[in-house]
Amino acid sequence: MEFAVITGLKFGPTTEIPDSSKFFNKVFRGKTSLQVKDVQLAFLKSCKIDKGSGDEVLKLALLWVLFGILLMKDKTTKKIDMKFVHLVDNLDDFNNYPWGRLAYDVLVKNMRKHMGPKSFTRRARKLTTKDKPTLPHIDIHGFAHVLQLWAYEAMPCVASYCATRRSKTSIPRMLRWDASKAFRFDELTENCFPILKAGDKMSERMKVMEHLVPVYQEYHTPFYKSLLSWEHGLAGSK
Repeated sequence: MEFAVITGLKFGPTTEIPDSSKFFNKVFRGKTSLQVKDVQLAFLKSCKIDKGSGDEVLKLALLWVLFGILLMKDKTTKKIDMKFVHLVDNLDDFNNYPWGRLAYDVLVKNMRKHMGPKSFTRRARKLTTKDKPTLPHIDIHGFAHVLQLWAYEAMPCVASYCATRRSKTSIPRMLRWDASKAFRFDELTENCFPILKAGDKMSERMKVMEHLVPVYQEYHTPFYKSLLSWEHGLAGSK
């Protein structure tokens, strides 16, 4: 639910996708596989005054956002899913596709891969390597910006150090925040994630909201209705 109210992306059952399209044959003719850079180059080329149509530019821009942000892959996985290139040829079908469900699944799968027990064990070994110890880090792919935006919504202390609230009512909630604010990581850690001793009480600004509660306006948005309909469908199939 939090993913939906933050992003405004739709949830629901996936629909059948064509395996060919006039758009692909025109823009990427002859290619048997594509990478994000191919979409980027095609977009920049199509943006030239004497190249492409407004419709073509729009479709390439949508694909660039899709593969470069929502479904962003790691450096070792360069190929993109060709079926979505065919899907964008019909803008109505593309815009109605449940991108929220797909982006959520990709992000959760990636987090489980990089934050599971085996991953933590590998990073711990790097810290104890005698020859060349390295600091551990986590590369989260997919629409990882949602985690940052969730922190602003659910953790007041983090928001006060890292972001500026531009609105209290914008929908979806990702439009409410400006994250260009400069901050010191050590100050953030010291004030928002201190090591509490026995008997210490957590201040109100350090607490984390257990759930993001939708407001009245969000209940009536297409993305929230799609989420409820999908969840009811899943419950009914059990």
